[in-house]
This record gives sequence, C-alpha cells and structure tokens, in this order.
Amino acid sequence: MTRGGFVAGAAAAAATTLSLPVRSRAGEEYSLWLLRQDTGESANEPFSLDGKTIYKPGYYELCVLLRDAHVDPSVGDVQISIRLVETLWAIQQYLGRAGIREPIIVHSGYRTPQTNAMIEGAAPHSLHMYGEACDFDVRGVDMEELANIAWACPSTGGVGYYPEGWVHVDAGSRRWWTG
Repeated sequence: MTRGGFVAGAAAAAATTLSLPVRSRAGEEYSLWLLRQDTGESANEPFSLDGKTIYKPGYYELCVLLRDAHVDPSVGDVQISIRLVETLWAIQQYLGRAGIREPIIVHSGYRTPQTNAMIEGAAPHSLHMYGEACDFDVRGVDMEELANIAWACPSTGGVGYYPEGWVHVDAGSRRWWTG
C-alpha cells in the first residue's frame, strides 16, 4: 500500500465509531505512548479526542510506529486495527491507575508476509500480517502480570504469554496461550 493509499484509508477510518473499553476522564484525549524496541522511535499520540471518532493525525503516527520497520515504508506502513490500539490503550490505562507510567515497548506490530516468514515459530496466518497484533512489554512489569492485565481488557482477542520477555495481544477471537 502506498502512503497515499494509507492516508485515504485513514480518512475513511476517521468516520469509524470507537468502542473504547475504559473511559478517559472528561476533556482528556485518548493517547497511547509507544516505544519501538528495535528502532528507539517513540510516540505519545492521541488516537481519539472524544472517545467516539478517530483522530487521524495521532492515529496515523501510531500506525507508523507499529509498521514493519524491516521493509520499505511503501509496503511496511498499514492501517493498524483500531481495536488493537484500543486494547493497548486500555492496558496502559490500567497500568497508569496502578502508578506505572511507562511506554508500551513494541517488539513487533505489523509484519509483511516476508518478515513473518523469517520469524521462527510465527504462525503462517499471523494476525501481525493484518495489522491486528502486537508483541510488547512494559518496563518493571512482570510478563505474567502483564498477560493477565491484557486478558482482563474487554477488547482483547488473543493473549500469548511468553515468559522470556513479551506478551502478544491481538484483535482476533478470544484465546490464551503460553509460548
């Protein structure tokens, strides 16, 4: 997909209604703070200003950060599932209420089929290839605890718990596994 196609798709997505699992306080933006493990890029961007519609500039920046950084941007930039963004936001909100104010460290967001094929143990039809999955961790949070927090979020589909250092969440059907 070209950047122009991405922007056009994002404009269409802007009309989409959100179904946020946890409400932000009145007057606050729905912002998500991400840090890429592999590139060091960071973004703390609002993806909604009212909890009902997508805020395109912030959503686009989050999509860029969740891209496949191993390929040219012409194929690595995609629209990320808003349900996935909502899930990551809900996890971050829960952690914030517990006093943990750290970015979600992204290990893997969107993957092209080529990148997915190079990853040992990756599912052949991984939701990463559709912009519907993210592997991540949060500094100072135990992986099992983080997986349980992810599982408790109503918008979460699948949760994979990888004790060696990350949690997988996706926008697919509801399921749990340990890797």
